[in-house]
Amino acid sequence: MDEALLLWINQGWANHGLDIFFSVLSSRRGFALPLAAVLLLVFLWRWRKAGVQLWLVMMVVVGIGDYLGNNLKHIFAQHRPCYTLAAQVRQLHYPPGQPCGASLTGMPSNHALNGFVVAAFLAFVLRRGAWSAVLFTVAASVALSRVYLAKHYPSQIAAGALFGTLWGLFTAWLGLKYLPFMQRLRGQGAAENTQHDQD
Repeated sequence: MDEALLLWINQGWANHGLDIFFSVLSSRRGFALPLAAVLLLVFLWRWRKAGVQLWLVMMVVVGIGDYLGNNLKHIFAQHRPCYTLAAQVRQLHYPPGQPCGASLTGMPSNHALNGFVVAAFLAFVLRRGAWSAVLFTVAASVALSRVYLAKHYPSQIAAGALFGTLWGLFTAWLGLKYLPFMQRLRGQGAAENTQHDQD
């Protein structure tokens, strides 16, 4: 099932436009880092000092999550599909049939992990429905890009998304318990939601 779903997405969805779209989403330098910079600017504009503090905490949370994900890769030592199925999958930046990168670093997907860490962390702290919907959509799209590009099996994406969500929720709960500025931001979000419902 895992292999069949991967091949359906990787081959059945094959499209030049999707090749470009998912390649950009999958790039840390081309998408993840610019997105982090945009979030910093938005947080700074919206919440000033508290926004910068929130961004710094978020980046620490993501960094620790990424580190934990890399350790889990070595513990599980699962193959990537672009290594085990190199002769069958479409690869955009490798010659046909050539395995990609390291072979035993498939579980979990750190792209999915990091995306869902950010989405879950900010959704729990800020309590803003529109923010949450956008962030989880972006996280899911990034995760899907890894399957489309044959970098991870769907199960490896699901594991990364689950771990990332749990880590994001746990660290958000921890921050809300011990960091007053996060408590104030959450209170503002709740007040804005109440005002919006009344309007």
